[in-house]
Amino acid sequence: MKMFGLDTNVVIRLLTNDDPAQRQAALKFGAGLGKDYRAFLSLVSILELDWALRSKLGFRRNDVVAAVNKLLQTRGLVIEHHNLVLKALDLVETNSADLADALIACRSIEEGCVSVKTFDLKATRKVPGMELLT
Repeated sequence: MKMFGLDTNVVIRLLTNDDPAQRQAALKFGAGLGKDYRAFLSLVSILELDWALRSKLGFRRNDVVAAVNKLLQTRGLVIEHHNLVLKALDLVETNSADLADALIACRSIEEGCVSVKTFDLKATRKVPGMELLT
């Protein structure tokens, strides 16, 4: 089965109706997922999705978590580092962490890093593995 990569703007159209014409095209594409083809969504796109939904479209953090959880359950959609995204979403829900910080920490720890050095005090309080650089 062939697979297509998805740009963040297609995913946004699947989740919102901010551009009705593009939404229809995205929904038509989505209807074939898992039947005719698969699609791949990268970690970069997940980060961009979080940023766009919150800063441009007014989504709250828990709305973004719900949207990404929905994507993780979508037939035919392959999410890069699926289990890592689940782990990061759990940190967002339980610790009110930023998704970007959670993904950075989870991915770094997965690669064998002892910690992630940061100047972001808030991140060090909410994301295990984040450590203040002093």
